[in-house]
Amino acid sequence: MILPLFSGLFAVFALALYVLLDGFDLGVGVLLLLQRDEGLRDRMVYSIMPTWDGNETWLIMAGVTLLAAFPTAYGILLPALYLPAIAMLLALGLRGVSFEFRYQTVAARKKWDLIFGFGSIVATLMQGVILGALVQGVSVTGDHFSGSVLDVARPFPCLVALLALSGYVVLGAAWLRLKATGELRAFAVRALRISLPLFVGLVACAALAAPHVQAGISATWGARCVAIIPLGTYFLFVATLLMVTASSSIDLVPFLLALLLIGLFLTIVAVVVYPDIVPFRLTLWEAASSTRSHVFLLVGAVFVTPVILGYTAFAYRVFRGKTPAEGWEA
Repeated sequence: MILPLFSGLFAVFALALYVLLDGFDLGVGVLLLLQRDEGLRDRMVYSIMPTWDGNETWLIMAGVTLLAAFPTAYGILLPALYLPAIAMLLALGLRGVSFEFRYQTVAARKKWDLIFGFGSIVATLMQGVILGALVQGVSVTGDHFSGSVLDVARPFPCLVALLALSGYVVLGAAWLRLKATGELRAFAVRALRISLPLFVGLVACAALAAPHVQAGISATWGARCVAIIPLGTYFLFVATLLMVTASSSIDLVPFLLALLLIGLFLTIVAVVVYPDIVPFRLTLWEAASSTRSHVFLLVGAVFVTPVILGYTAFAYRVFRGKTPAEGWEA
């Protein structure tokens, strides 16, 4: 049956768009904590203001797909990931509140900037913990989670959490480099040059550690090296190219390279875990719901996805170019 594969691809598509689009948003939030100048912090917020609030739509779509198309996997993964998932959602909500409140009072703006940055860090770290816990593997007995919610508090998920933080900072710095001018652009270039080697190094550490925490990965390395080795080589090539072009006069290229770099990382992860929906425990077909559920989901996706993509493309087109120093409303 091919429908579970299509549903799985749609879930991966939604998650990838969330990571790429909300990634630079979260990265800018993290970088906000490193910028002391209030005027520059305002410009950082202005750069993500027109598009930031629609990014979580893709995360919701991925969650709905998991629930509707793979309920068994949903019933296993949700209890296993309760703690990081709840912390992530609370942090995303905190970011939304602080984003709006920072405009209501000038005196407390620095406080709300700190809260926005803190929420960005927590949300990012929790997403990394979730990914690390999935690669590490969850305990399953039959079709039920049989481990502890504290299984996520292990070294490997923590390593991947730091990896996610550095990767989002790379995206955020590349976005600011694209949208900013002057001192803020120079700040973004410095952040990109520092975070990029850190991200690549953490990816290498995670790749070396993964076979030791998950036996299934050792078999995957051997069986799929024909795909993984070229992807890894291309990943290093793009990272090198991004470092070389970080201070070039062309603003768009580094941002596109940053998106490609994160996309390659996600592709490698997908190649490693395919065809499992619960990595190394349950395949797409073993966790699939009825045919009718897949048909209903995919028909809905055919109608809804173009609308969201169209709105997103329209927003980026309208607010293209450098971010005005006084904001888009000036």
